[in-house]
Amino acid sequence: MLNDAAYHPQPGRYDEAIADDGTMRPAWAGVGSALADMRPIDLLDRQRQADRLLDAEGAGHLVHDLLPDDASGIVGSGGSSGSGGSGGSVADSRPWRLDPLPLVIAHDEFRQLTRAAAQRVRVLEAVLADLYGPRRLVRSGVLPAEVLFAIPSLRTTVATHAASRWLVHYAVDLVRLADGSWRVVQDSTDAPSGAGYAMMNRSVVARVMPDTVRRAGVAPVNGFAAVMRRALAAQSPVGRRSPRTVVLTGGPTHPTYVEHSYLAVQLGYHLAEGGDLVVRKNRVWMRALDGMEPVDVIYRRLEDAGLDPLDARTVGGAGIPGVTWAAQSGGVSLANAFGTRLAEEPALVPYLPAAAAELLGETLDLAALAPTDDPASAPCLSSWTPGALVPGTVVLRMHLAVTPDGVTAMDGGVGRVLAPGDDPRLPTARVVKDVWVVGGPAPTRLVTRSVQTRVDFGASVPKRAADALYWMGRAAERAEVVARTTRLVAAQVQQDPSLLSVAGGGWGTGAIALLRAAQGLSTSATDGRGPNGAAPLVDRVQHELQGGQQAVAAQLASLVHEAMTVREFLSTTTGRVLGRLARLRADLVSSLAAPDDLDVVLVDLAALAGLAMESTVRGPAWRFLDLARRLERALALLGSIEAALGIDTEPLALQPLAESLLAANESLVAYRRRYRSDVELGDVVDLLVHDDANPRSLAFQLDRLREHMASLAWQEGADLVQQASLGALTHVDDAVVGGRHMAVDALVLATRGPLLQLGDAVVRRWFADPVNPMMMGNS
Repeated sequence: MLNDAAYHPQPGRYDEAIADDGTMRPAWAGVGSALADMRPIDLLDRQRQADRLLDAEGAGHLVHDLLPDDASGIVGSGGSSGSGGSGGSVADSRPWRLDPLPLVIAHDEFRQLTRAAAQRVRVLEAVLADLYGPRRLVRSGVLPAEVLFAIPSLRTTVATHAASRWLVHYAVDLVRLADGSWRVVQDSTDAPSGAGYAMMNRSVVARVMPDTVRRAGVAPVNGFAAVMRRALAAQSPVGRRSPRTVVLTGGPTHPTYVEHSYLAVQLGYHLAEGGDLVVRKNRVWMRALDGMEPVDVIYRRLEDAGLDPLDARTVGGAGIPGVTWAAQSGGVSLANAFGTRLAEEPALVPYLPAAAAELLGETLDLAALAPTDDPASAPCLSSWTPGALVPGTVVLRMHLAVTPDGVTAMDGGVGRVLAPGDDPRLPTARVVKDVWVVGGPAPTRLVTRSVQTRVDFGASVPKRAADALYWMGRAAERAEVVARTTRLVAAQVQQDPSLLSVAGGGWGTGAIALLRAAQGLSTSATDGRGPNGAAPLVDRVQHELQGGQQAVAAQLASLVHEAMTVREFLSTTTGRVLGRLARLRADLVSSLAAPDDLDVVLVDLAALAGLAMESTVRGPAWRFLDLARRLERALALLGSIEAALGIDTEPLALQPLAESLLAANESLVAYRRRYRSDVELGDVVDLLVHDDANPRSLAFQLDRLREHMASLAWQEGADLVQQASLGALTHVDDAVVGGRHMAVDALVLATRGPLLQLGDAVVRRWFADPVNPMMMGNS
């Protein structure tokens, strides 16, 4: 495609792929040969594949867009892991889109850029040390004092507590001019973003275009995670041989939250929000299930302005009160140090060349982009326009880490494709490229051994993460119950409309009760929502079916939202399932759902449950996920039993209702295989309540809950499970013989009460932080 009429370089401007004489540039040779026979439709197909893979990583949507404005009816809406959003579609909330065509840079040229970028790290490190220290630049007249003190990001409190290392992670944006030279668009020193996106993009492109990546000999980027781990470990306060490191995020509402989550997984660190951490006696502690755990290094993804709410000039409530003082006292290390926003201020840019000469005696190798420079003069390939390749300006972001051995660059990065009129300094690009470094020696895989004492953090779970997993489990189970019941009733009505008239409408009334019970609503069909009891029965059933579809969407929103805040506990395959559920949820909300979408939802929810059972380590995190599922399944089962069997209907309606009850709880096939007879009430109760071998029965859920209480050594929870078990045993036989309505009500009341109390007790005991009143003043 590059060497035919499909692509037209712009005359008089530098083109990354095609030289002035029309030949392919050497760095693009491998890529160009792979693209020679590729049609525009092939690129579009790879674009779609990339979209699907990004969805699997959570990058196809912003998690705070998933909750509707009114989340009052969502299981887990009272959780602490995030707030609701706009409920926009997946496409509307996409933060960026990945172009399958890369930005290709020759190895030798990239090494030159690396050396120049490493020099900027040294210069900016020296500038920060000076401006927060002796201020030699001001005293010598290199930097006017009025310029320095007019900069709002200057943190005067830092001047007396200088950091030992200012920059651990550094990024720089570069753009090429028409003559082929590079210019610095801006430095990123505060909380540089993009390293996680670069690794994510590479994993996607390598799967979308595996042959091209292999033939081009692209340098890998995944080794940068190990470099960052070494850099962060070196920041440990003196004397701590096994530092606890966390990735600090602003939470799901932060613009780059997806990257924060991905980085935490790649680095193997906990993803912590401000509320997870607390400062006590000049140290930072993480609120974990087993109590407070010390934190030694914070790899902060929060900017200076939001890091510490107690700082006089910070804004927002996502930070950690007192963390800057703890860092200045040596109780914790911040990477990057607090106050590093100063180094990326545009007001300092004109003075950096003189500062480099004054402090280091060096001349800057990379000049800054001047107002007269035209970055639009260096187009690069883009397949974003359907049907053709078009040129577009690209801003390259490089990432570097500072370790005890020196400065190391990621062999790649992220390229932002600018639209006409875009400011290269602003992150407005909606299309990004993977950056390929080609033509270098084959990468060597070095195995390095850590000198730190090995510590197992497997049992360490932040309270917020356990909270999110708990509500994720409850939302997943409730979504499954609602989806199965809604699909079941819809299919039964479609296949046999005469069911609505059975026993004078008794089955239809029971079906409505089942639908409402599945959603956790009152089983009364005349509570003011939709058509009242005087409306035709078919209209009332259709109304409840529509409500069921929307309830599934609400539960999926809660499920995906909670799951995306704890991605470090979930597998990549789980992420793919979550991506599909997010897309299905968008269809359900927009009324674009196909008739079989609820079937697809059920398949994906079954896959999610299977992954939780077979691909999750049986630690504290999994325990709260499974505990939640068992509790929600038991409550949903009791609601469906009450809806189907607790109403006074004619015997003619009881059998089809009992069949619906069994099918709604995935037990109809088991019933027929076991009893090989018509549905009998006693056998239904036995299978759904008594049978501890049926994974859908009440007895099975109570047994699992009892096991979880024993593992947690939690007596209050064990007592509540025991009360629920006694209630079920006491009243279950009464439900089979006379007084069915009263007996079912007694069974549900005696069992559901303790289970509801258990749900409240879990939140109160494990997730709620105690409030310790403190006496103020001298009285």
